[in-house]
Formats: sequence, structure tokens, C-alpha cells
Amino acid sequence: MIIILDGPDGTGKTTLARRMCDKLDAEYLHLTYRWKDRIFDYHTAAIRYAARRNKPIVIDRWWPSEAVYAKAYRGGSDWPLQGRMCDRVAKKFGVIYVYCLPDDIQSAVANHAELKQQREEMYEDIEAVADLYLKLWNGESTHEDKDQYIDQVIRTGGMQDHPDTLCYTISEWGHCMDLFIERIHGLSCAWRGLQLPELLEYKNWNMLGHAACSAYLIVGERVNPKFRELYWPFYDYGNSSLHLTQAIHALELKEHNFMYANAYNHDGSPNWLIDYVMSAYDKKIITLGKLAEEAMSNYDIHAALPHPSYAKRFGKVDMVEVMKHAIC
Repeated sequence: MIIILDGPDGTGKTTLARRMCDKLDAEYLHLTYRWKDRIFDYHTAAIRYAARRNKPIVIDRWWPSEAVYAKAYRGGSDWPLQGRMCDRVAKKFGVIYVYCLPDDIQSAVANHAELKQQREEMYEDIEAVADLYLKLWNGESTHEDKDQYIDQVIRTGGMQDHPDTLCYTISEWGHCMDLFIERIHGLSCAWRGLQLPELLEYKNWNMLGHAACSAYLIVGERVNPKFRELYWPFYDYGNSSLHLTQAIHALELKEHNFMYANAYNHDGSPNWLIDYVMSAYDKKIITLGKLAEEAMSNYDIHAALPHPSYAKRFGKVDMVEVMKHAIC
């Protein structure tokens, strides 16, 4: 069980986290704004650590914090689509997001002012942050889109309807925190229960996404890992992974509609998880590159597309257009 708590300061995250750890015998992991030039790697290390542990983990802040605070104070994140890639991993492991929110902007500002009298706060003003978190949850169709993942989520309805999210406010749940923790536990058990068991295993790298809610399985060729024991498919903020992600983002496609795999594992062996998923669900397979197309020849291929590295390197293929054609 992995639970992500996120939201502005003064919304009860730490109090809720401590109570959850007591009730669920969970381990607490608090992320900060460190490794400023390697935020993506930092957040990757956190979720890898959580996925390896054989006990519940409560993570205080993850990619939503980078997306919100960067947009509020730095004009946007240097990893604008990080949330998309992190979400692929989150869905694999049945992660639950809990957004700890203020009732409104005014109460957030008041709580923050009170906190500043009790301790040193990193930011003087919290109004922009509170506004963005509320929009991230509720959505706002008129929100200005500046090619950040958070902008698209806000503009297309927010997080409130996502099956792996809950909203916590002190006014509604602060007096019955244990009951809210039971809700978290119940949703986590249900969400993980809907995932195929083998995909929850940390050692089974070569499949991302949630089997129960996805329609498409995107199959690449073979991972080219940058780090030891990091073989997740299409999880690299650069090269083919980023080029594909940019195309999916340009088409405003929802991450929960997709699973991701490579036809071959990092050691060259066939990816048995593809047969495992396809035996349980009839996914529409989209192959990327000739090697993936040949490997999937035993299945009905919904669309056979060029590899993103080919499209990026030679510029002869518009990845957005071929993805649009495949999905539509």
C-alpha cells in the first residue's frame, strides 16, 4: 500500500500522516525541495523505495508539489510532463493520492499566517499555491494552458473524478480522522485488488499502468536504462519516452487509458507480462517500431507505428499525427 499526501502547508498533511502511520503500521517518507536540478530522479527514487518495501508507505509530497510550487513561484517546472510519467508508475502499484486542501483560499492564507508565527516557512505568501491546488482538484475549464501537465489536468476537469484520489479537509474530516483513514485503506485495497497481482510486484518491471482501467497497450522494443535496476518502459525524461509522452500530451489523452511495455526485457528475454495481461484483458495493442511489431505478430495489432526515436531523429514522421490516427 502506497499513499501520497499532497497539498499546501497548513492543511493537516503531517497530522494525518502521523495518524495513518500509527493506524496502518506504515512508514513515513517526507520529500522536500532538494536536488533542485534532479527533481525527476529524486521523485523516482522515492517511489522505487516505496515499491520495494514490504509494508505500507505514506509519502508526504510527490510530483504534484513540484508541479504546483514550480508554477506558482518559478513560472513552471523544468519537467512539465513529469506527472504523466509518475502516474504510469503510480497506477502500476495501485497508489492512492490524498489531496489535503483548504476550504478556500482565504482560510489557507490565514492558516499560513498562523504557521509563520510558530515556525519558519519557506514561502512568504501561499495564496497562489492554494489557488492552484484547489483548481487541480476541482478543475477549471478556462484555466490558461502553458504546456504543463498540471495545466491540462486542471483544464480537463481536475483530479476529483480520478478513481485513485481522495480529498481531505480539516473541517470535514479533522474530527473523525480515523474514519477517513478507513476510507483510504478501503480504496487502496479495492484499487490494488483491481490490478493484476503480478503487476504489483516490484521485480516485474516491464509493464506500467493499471490493467483494469486502460484500453490500450503501447509496446516498444527494449529499454535503454540510464540507471541500474530501473527498467520501467517509457519512463525516462528524454529520448523516446519523452517524445512519445509529448505526443500523448498534445492530444490531451488521459494516462489511465494506457498501459506501457517493451516487447523484450532489459536482458533480451521476451516480456511474459504481455501475455499475462492479454490473457486477462483484451487490450488494443499499439506497437512502436518493427521489432515490437514482429514480437506482437501473434496478436491483432490495433496500430503499428514508427518508433519514437525514428520520428525524432529523422523528422519524417509526426508522432502526434500517427498517434491521433491510431487512437481515433
